Amino acid sequence: MDKPRASVVGGSLVSFLPGITEQQRQSVQLALLMAERVTRTDHRDGLVQDWYSYYRRRLQYLGWDALTAEQVHWPKPERTVIVDRALQRIDQLAGERHTSSLSLAIPAMLGSDIPLLNFEQRTRQLGLFRLIPCAPSRNGYVDMVLYHESGERELFTTGFLGRAVETKVVKAELVRFNVRLFQQEHEAIVLENVKSVMRNEIRTIHI
Repeated sequence: MDKPRASVVGGSLVSFLPGITEQQRQSVQLALLMAERVTRTDHRDGLVQDWYSYYRRRLQYLGWDALTAEQVHWPKPERTVIVDRALQRIDQLAGERHTSSLSLAIPAMLGSDIPLLNFEQRTRQLGLFRLIPCAPSRNGYVDMVLYHESGERELFTTGFLGRAVETKVVKAELVRFNVRLFQQEHEAIVLENVKSVMRNEIRTIHI
């Protein structure tokens, strides 16, 4: 892949830097979709209290390893437009290359009717969203930031990305995805589980 790519996967905006292959991109999207669907179902059934931690464990099972972890709660005087806040935190955690792809993906999503509609609807439904910039790493791995915000559902009305939203929890974590492990041990089963919903849950954004 010789140019940045992006997609909305459920309630996540995912961006991909050049150097991530088409096959790797598909594997990342499948893992994200599966983790969200399992977490969403178990949350609905009352089995999940901490949405992010449970989602994170689902990803870990599929082949993701934490490199660093940090939880951040911004005090009120420092709140800015949600996009600026997210990009600043991601840049601090993982560097400019991760924010560069998101800086292209976010305006592209804002100009894409169906991906934006899907993203905003899922965010309102769950009261949370994720921004996940992905970058190629050594030995076929993919490094990415899981940026997660959650709050009261009524905060996430149409156009919330352009406003200062008083979310309750902000988390950012750098993780590494073992693509080969996922492809060898999980991808066929995951694909079987999500293939009926992939068309509606994974929306390509043209940057």
